[in-house]
Amino acid sequence: MPVFATSTGNVTVNNWGYQLHAPNGLNATALANETHDLIVMDFSSDGTGANSFSSAQISAIKDGPGGRTVAVAYISIGEATEFRDLWDASWTSNGLASGTLTASAPSWLGPTNPEWPEGRKVRYWDSDWQDKIFNDAGTGWLDKIVAQGFDAAYLDIVGAYYYWAVDVPASERQTGDPAAGDEKDAAQRMIDFIVDLTAHARQTNPYFFVIPQNGEFILDALEGTDPVRKAAYLDAVGAIGVEDIYNPGNLDENNPFSPDAERISVLQNDFLGNGIPVFSVDYVNTSSLVTSFENQAAADGFIAYAAPDRDLNVMGPEIGAGPGAATSGDDNLTGTTGADSINGLAGNDIIEGLAGADFLDGGPDTDTLSYQNSGAAVTVNLQLDTASGGDAAGDIISNFENVEGSAFDDDIRGTTGVNTLNGNDGADTIRGDSGDDTINGGAGNDQLYGERDNDTINGGAGNDRIHGGNLDDTINGDAGADTLIGDAGSDTIHGG
Repeated sequence: MPVFATSTGNVTVNNWGYQLHAPNGLNATALANETHDLIVMDFSSDGTGANSFSSAQISAIKDGPGGRTVAVAYISIGEATEFRDLWDASWTSNGLASGTLTASAPSWLGPTNPEWPEGRKVRYWDSDWQDKIFNDAGTGWLDKIVAQGFDAAYLDIVGAYYYWAVDVPASERQTGDPAAGDEKDAAQRMIDFIVDLTAHARQTNPYFFVIPQNGEFILDALEGTDPVRKAAYLDAVGAIGVEDIYNPGNLDENNPFSPDAERISVLQNDFLGNGIPVFSVDYVNTSSLVTSFENQAAADGFIAYAAPDRDLNVMGPEIGAGPGAATSGDDNLTGTTGADSINGLAGNDIIEGLAGADFLDGGPDTDTLSYQNSGAAVTVNLQLDTASGGDAAGDIISNFENVEGSAFDDDIRGTTGVNTLNGNDGADTIRGDSGDDTINGGAGNDQLYGERDNDTINGGAGNDRIHGGNLDDTINGDAGADTLIGDAGSDTIHGG
């Protein structure tokens, strides 16, 4: 496995992860709980400088629960996107990348990306564009991530060299652009850009390196006639990242397994053959596709990461995570006694983090947060996404509909949706909130409140006090001397 030299020592990388977004913004605490050896991420919670992560947050991410993590910041060097700080709404007629260019648009701003209309291609060799990425004043995108403490930069849209040589419409060509079909010239310009930005970063951090994403044919484009540029490029590049090598196709996720032999060959010859590791990401989340991808990538000498979705909204498990890894089906996922990060993805999942300050995300569908094995009482509020006490101490939770409590005196509250809330043993206090909830007190003297909507409430063993709420509830006292109060609505009450 590759070993990367960083400012704090060597780091062996057996696996990696890749996340740029999250429903409520990229979460530095969640990333710090990830155990991946190398993490590619955005430099901020929302892609803007206003919400960039602090040096302390990046330091915490690098000091991961699984040991030292290589922290890598995403940068697009071949495209300008409308949601980044470097974008100026005056450049187009509607302020967006899809608009018509105005007289205010810089000469380096090129055509809209037909596959992603939020971005426009850029003339990456233009000095004004390059100043947006790095400059002597230290105000470029790269300068910011170096100052934050990132170990490396993940360079997207390196393949723009091919676009400007081959794909750009003739009507969009300007004086000074690479000639039509001149891949060598376009590749040389991209290599020079990457070498220069890496050299600039190394003035601050001598260990800094870059990981280009795609553009794996760039050395072939030199036609074997430019050994100096090739050597400079390989010195700047610590690894290469590639997408869709094993599951290419038009679907966002889960394209059929069909390895691209030509791309694999050039990666093995031009990069692995020169001591440059290959990080391969495919967008798959079904067990069979993940297994096929990981196994074949390993056989080819690559380090795989199966991204659950193309938007990179969630962090997938480490390579080879095995049967406990999340899938798009119904999973039963259990963490360790350390700080875990578990995302259930799609399906009706049961997730138990155990002890440790865990990041637990149920994902879509109907998911259960379990604290059944906690050694002390827990307090859980699904509406506020908060959890504390016992195994819940320090946990960050989201996207759960159901709760399994501990054997102690828990305090559990549901959401405004439909919940199943199980107190289990102990004298629990459970409130359903809105929605047609099912509340099970379990053993112990519980206080159970359906609150709003049509709830089913089962007291279980013990002397329980049950309030139905304001609509038509079904209340079962079960064993014990219970106090059963229907409150408003046409209730059905069984004393037990």
